[in-house]
Amino acid sequence: MELRTNLSSYGAIPPIGLAYVAAVLRKAGHDVTVMDGPGEAIQQYTEMPSPVGVLHCNGLTPEQMVARLSADTQIVGITHMFLHEWPTIRRLCELIRSQLPDTVIVIGGENATAFWDVIFKECPAVNYCVLGEGEFTMVELIERLMDGRDPLEIRGVAGRTSIRNESSQKKIIDQLSPRTLELGEIPWPAWDLFPVDNYMIHADHHGVNRGRSMPILATRGCPFQCTFCSSPSMWTTRYKTRDPKDVVSEMKTYVEKFRVDNFNFCDLTAIIKKEWIVEFCNLLKTEKVNVTWQLPTGTRSEALDNEVLGLVYETGCRNITYAPESGSERMLDVIKKRVKIPRMLESLRMAYKNKLVTRVNIIIGHPQEKHSDTWKSLGFLIQCAWVGCQDAAVMIFAPYPGSEDTRTLVEHGKVTIGEDYYYLALARSGWSSRTYNPWMSTRELILMQFFMLSVFYAVAYMIRPWRIIQAAQSIFTGNEQTQLDQLLRTKLQRSTVLSKAISRLGKLLSRFFQRT
Repeated sequence: MELRTNLSSYGAIPPIGLAYVAAVLRKAGHDVTVMDGPGEAIQQYTEMPSPVGVLHCNGLTPEQMVARLSADTQIVGITHMFLHEWPTIRRLCELIRSQLPDTVIVIGGENATAFWDVIFKECPAVNYCVLGEGEFTMVELIERLMDGRDPLEIRGVAGRTSIRNESSQKKIIDQLSPRTLELGEIPWPAWDLFPVDNYMIHADHHGVNRGRSMPILATRGCPFQCTFCSSPSMWTTRYKTRDPKDVVSEMKTYVEKFRVDNFNFCDLTAIIKKEWIVEFCNLLKTEKVNVTWQLPTGTRSEALDNEVLGLVYETGCRNITYAPESGSERMLDVIKKRVKIPRMLESLRMAYKNKLVTRVNIIIGHPQEKHSDTWKSLGFLIQCAWVGCQDAAVMIFAPYPGSEDTRTLVEHGKVTIGEDYYYLALARSGWSSRTYNPWMSTRELILMQFFMLSVFYAVAYMIRPWRIIQAAQSIFTGNEQTQLDQLLRTKLQRSTVLSKAISRLGKLLSRFFQRT
């Protein structure tokens, strides 16, 4: 059989989830062909009308992808991670069904897990959704389809009995796919099926751009139950770590095969166990893996003491994102974020002492947040800047599908599923955002977001004014240190004139700093 897996996503980031699925299917003996929408047309942007105006979609268009499908394609698998992808994926599925009426269409990923019922209602073309950790569930689904057995008896599969009858949708077993207990059983991502070099050539936007970067996972799942997060619905609360030797071996392989300079750990919660990270770092030293690595997604502070932070810097870690989400103890209890603010501040202090660049994530506008909580978050941000934190993200609360908060908002009629929701619900900054808070207007939240970030960076630069020079150097030479550097550089480069000026100034500055 031939399996074509299509990717329709936004942003030039290698699709690690899809690469894992492809690897498992190939190991099971299936013929796998990957069509990577963004990766194969990484510099192509297509205008796409939406309720919020004209958007620009990166990569191959649905029409271009469908045109590449061969007439004998039996199964098309589509990865669906984020809510705003759904209108594009819906269009893609409709085109596939029109051209290949007998092809089975399967969707998997985080948003497919949380949103499968809406997917079936809005798109009769979709046959099945794989729910939760999908590698081995996808293998079993394909085997049942080939053998003529009922796929709807599989735990973790939602589906319909007829592709032409929308009312036939049903989900036989109301459970996620079984979690893989031994991560060593999962082969490394099948990156050889993807245009990896296209991603390497162009700037990496997941974390700070530190050269030829690859995403990597050391763990799966998260043991916590934050109310704003969809992780419990996708992964349950089972947290599994890979063998550090296997992770280091994978890194060494990519250095040799793809000439990788930097690794971005995409884990939901990368560091929880001190013993694991110490063993991992010692292996990096023993194996002499000469790369940088970073934790851009967000992690906790419990295991990041002075000893560990010194060790991670020594082995190449340069950027760490902390995810406290709030500076209010009351809100931390409300959102079930088990964070101790004094412990996090101490960890940030130690990180600065060990030359690490840190960032903190804050959410404002949660439906239960009060003004006093927001001001406490501002106070916390000031403390973070004071102890040495260099970067911050203040995000307006967004109802993420599959989260406890979203379920509550839907039940109370505060969230309505529709076209506006797909594009506006996850807007976390700017005038596209909207409020779900009874005490704070959208305008107030946007102004507060800007004010909090302005105060944070003002304090950070006032206490350590040499950072202004460092930031200018980073922006104009391309030697990014923080995600703020990346944001400002990207915005400046959008202008052709400014881009040329930046390039010339960058060369002059590079020569100057080399001489000095």
